[in-house]
Amino acid sequence: REQTPEEKDLWKALRSRRFAGFKFRRQHEVAPYFLDFYCPLAKLAVELDGFGHGLPGQREHDAERDAFLAAKGIESLRFWNHEWNQNREGSLMEIWAALTRRVPAEELKKLDTANTRYVPPKESDIIRSSRGPR
Repeated sequence: REQTPEEKDLWKALRSRRFAGFKFRRQHEVAPYFLDFYCPLAKLAVELDGFGHGLPGQREHDAERDAFLAAKGIESLRFWNHEWNQNREGSLMEIWAALTRRVPAEELKKLDTANTRYVPPKESDIIRSSRGPR
């Protein structure tokens, strides 16, 4: 399917192991669903949602989908398109926090970060968000 401008921009940050050495896939299938972006190492799905995802029927569908994925051990991290547009660095930090929470430290050390565009911050520089689930 055609990517939104927001998805194109996020894909530029995640593709080709650019994001701190993590491998992401675009439009990864976990039947019957397709995930916008998926990191198999962390079992993390990253979704960018537009206006339609705020409608009651779609919210229920998204909740069912997230529960289905959670049963398979996959965490869903969702951002509104406007969140990405207004705070890209903060969104990338949320992704980084989820990845490092889900991947054991010994696996993190194995990642090749030599040619990455996103260099992870030092742990001491991270200010944790109190952002709750949407």
